[in-house]
Amino acid sequence: MSNIKKLINISQTTFNLQEQIDWYTTNLGFSCISETRIDGSWLGELIGIPGAIINKASLEIGEELLELWEFEQVTTQKNDKIEPIPIPEDSQSNDLWFQHICIVVSNLNEAFNKGASNATQISRSLVTLPESNKEAANIEAVKIKDSLGHPLELLKFPKDKGDQRWHKPNSKLFMGIDHTAIGVSDTQKSIKFYSELLGLKIVGNGVNTGKEQDDLDGLINTKVVITSLRPSDNGMGIEFLDYQLPNPIRRERLNPRATDLNEWRIMLLVEDIKSIHNKLSSIWPANSMGPIISIPSSLWGGTLAFQVRDPDGHALILLN
Repeated sequence: MSNIKKLINISQTTFNLQEQIDWYTTNLGFSCISETRIDGSWLGELIGIPGAIINKASLEIGEELLELWEFEQVTTQKNDKIEPIPIPEDSQSNDLWFQHICIVVSNLNEAFNKGASNATQISRSLVTLPESNKEAANIEAVKIKDSLGHPLELLKFPKDKGDQRWHKPNSKLFMGIDHTAIGVSDTQKSIKFYSELLGLKIVGNGVNTGKEQDDLDGLINTKVVITSLRPSDNGMGIEFLDYQLPNPIRRERLNPRATDLNEWRIMLLVEDIKSIHNKLSSIWPANSMGPIISIPSSLWGGTLAFQVRDPDGHALILLN
């Protein structure tokens, strides 16, 4: 049985919080349900940025939440100024820092024209994946970037694909978040971390290639191994994107920090946080995980938390 009860939310580091709130609510059907200022020594201990203060907005879409974190530009105890580092302008789908959320829609053309058509485009066009790809046949999708360069995917499932919740009668154009997808360098290493150590369940896998995938990712001669995992049969999941082509040697994210604009955090509610922390501590690099911290229960529904980075530097916060 998995120790992971639920993927609570996905958060991204942002800049100019109100502009980002306006962008998501105007273009992609999100609703801002709360804004909070968070400080305290526990926050710095949790994310490894002493003195950190964030302004947090919770955006709701369907049953899921996206959090926006804007760091106040304060001076830390080491006299380092907390300032956001932009996402590289030439960032591509096969970079190992790549991460996006997949927003499920009821009509892809309508959703794209609602606001995504005005965004920065990753995809060359709206794509329908071919019948030859059995795992993903007839899925319609497009990838874009938000106003700060965070990648996003809009996706419509055919009747025989996706969770049942995406096929219930629903009048909403933007329905919710199905998963977050992350660039990985080695599928087996990521499976060991997410499945064997954390207990997420593998629910699907496949290989996407061909013209349609090229157009979707904005690449040439693409071959990507995709693995889907979930903590349970319902709710958001995690998807690995392991690009074999066009370039098997992909750019890494060096010295990741919470204040980088390409930092996303996957927040997971767990059964026994101490046993997971002990298990990871015995085998995981000390600079890739932090201590268990007491946190305010009003924020994410837990009282204990710790941060850990996966084999490719993607951040997770586990809560209990």
